Order: sequence, then structure tokens, then C-alpha cells
Amino acid sequence: MAEVQLLLLGPEEVGKTLMLKRLQTVTAQHNLAQAQQKEDLGEAPSTIPTVGVNLVTLTHNKRKYTFRELGGAMGPIWNNYFKESRNLVYVMDSARPTQIASSCIQFLEVLSSKETQDMPVLLILNKIDIGGCMSRSEISNLIRLPDILACARQDITVLECSFREGTGLRGILKWLHEKSSYVSK
Repeated sequence: MAEVQLLLLGPEEVGKTLMLKRLQTVTAQHNLAQAQQKEDLGEAPSTIPTVGVNLVTLTHNKRKYTFRELGGAMGPIWNNYFKESRNLVYVMDSARPTQIASSCIQFLEVLSSKETQDMPVLLILNKIDIGGCMSRSEISNLIRLPDILACARQDITVLECSFREGTGLRGILKWLHEKSSYVSK
């Protein structure tokens, strides 16, 4: 079975671990359409902050995806893991406006690395279900997302999600399938 190595990054408490748990639930279910309904996913499982590295493997559409989730506190050494991955998922918390600027700086540092230049990138704006969260337009204006997309060498896709409710999981799986041409066996 073909395997894709992915790196999952983002500041602390943005929902990276919950995303992986939700994707495990969805991919374990045979009918993806049903899995998108909130009732089918059940309550959001509890998570604890990732300290170090968390490896999670999912199987979807006859492909194996191994996510290497790095704790947000590991930001200064994320670059040590770039060579081991083919795709990159970066999560921002749209409900914490005070964190968006620093999250953007980390994201730009990741994009500027030589090892990430050819990686497809999925930028996820999580927690859209929380009242008072910033809209995609507000975040886009604040971090100058159009400029980032225009200047980056990477193919960047942006998705809005709520991992707690399960919103956007289908988009993540679709992105995985479309961008998994970088496959190692």
C-alpha cells in the first residue's frame, strides 16, 4: 500500500490532536457521507497537549497517511523534521485573535525553509464554531494571506474547520487524496 508522510504543525492548543482523532473516526467508518453528520462523530474526544512527537496513521482510499504531529512548544526545532515529510498541514486557531500574528510568523518561517519548498501545504483555520472567532476574510486581511499565497513556492490550500463539530474533515481527506502524488513505498 502506498504511504504518504505528512507533517502536522501549529501553535499549542489549536486542535491538531483533535483533528487526528476525528480523522481516525471518519476513516474508520465506511460511509464518509454519514461520517460528516455531527451525530455520527459523537462527542469530541478529550485531548492533552502533545509533548514531543505524536505519530498517527490513517488509511483512506487505499492509501496510508502517516501524520507526524509536533507539539506547538517544539516550534524552534520543527525544521529538524521537514526532510522526513512530503506534505505539510498547518493549523491556526481562528478563535484566538491574539495568537494569529505569532502563528502567521511561525507559518512564514516554515514556508521559507528550503526543505518545504516543494511540499503541498494545507493551511487550516480551526475553531470556526466558536462564537466571536475571526472570519476567513478577517484572518486573510490580518496576515495578508493573498500576498502569502502569491509569493510562496508551495501549493497552498486553505480550509476552514471545526474539529470539535467535524466540519471540514471531508475537505481534509479530499486534499490528502489530491496531494498524495508525492508517495513513497
